[in-house]
Amino acid sequence: MKLTVAMAGALTAAAAAMTVKMYTLAKGNHLKTHTFALPKMKGMTPLTIFFISDIHKRTVDRGLLHEAESHHPDLVIIGGDLAEGGVPYARIEENIKRLADLAPVMLVWGNNDYEVSQQKLLLICEKYKVTPLRNESVPYFYNGHTVTIAGVDDIRMKMDDYAAAIKDVDKQQLNILVSHNPAIHEQINESDGIDVIFSGHTHGGQIRFGKFGPYELGTTGHVKNARYLISNGYGTTKVPLRFGAKPETHIVTLAAPPDPSV
Repeated sequence: MKLTVAMAGALTAAAAAMTVKMYTLAKGNHLKTHTFALPKMKGMTPLTIFFISDIHKRTVDRGLLHEAESHHPDLVIIGGDLAEGGVPYARIEENIKRLADLAPVMLVWGNNDYEVSQQKLLLICEKYKVTPLRNESVPYFYNGHTVTIAGVDDIRMKMDDYAAAIKDVDKQQLNILVSHNPAIHEQINESDGIDVIFSGHTHGGQIRFGKFGPYELGTTGHVKNARYLISNGYGTTKVPLRFGAKPETHIVTLAAPPDPSV
């Protein structure tokens, strides 16, 4: 009996320590950097984007944003789940304000964004000049160049219309596609002219043990002639814990491929 009690105490202590570790990991601030070499960027100055998704209940850390600022981003893209039910609107607004202080902001909707008042969310976007992308595209101008940024509304909520999002896309110029859910990969075609895809949603599985988790870790790669980034996201859902899938945000630089003659 004494051994059983001792074992139970040890297991309880181990579980408590693990929970603290998972909670601490979930509150981390990690900025990853990526460079995507894109043929359509030839003759254009590099475009630097700060990408963040799945903020949920968190407040975006000022230290993280200071680090991101050192990369001089031209644009901020929020990949959905900026909010969720129960998050105070003051916190949502503070997050938008902090991000808008960094650079102009564009936003796509995630499934949890539909848990809050759409009117209030749109008013916050309007106040800070955030561009909502809901099955539509907009031109983005920088340093005398133009790129098109297309945003798809949430797939899980069946609000997506990929055809509408890309209907005004010029296949000859640089085109960025943003979709909260990386399932958008299944909808695109190689001939659509998409060069880069940004997504989140999966949280990298959020809690995973080695290779085992509800989703794969966030990653970069190629799909149907496009470079893609799937982020682990910044916040958490259901429980404020992470394991094996640390939170992350991203600085992504789009640049021309190296000149082989140099």
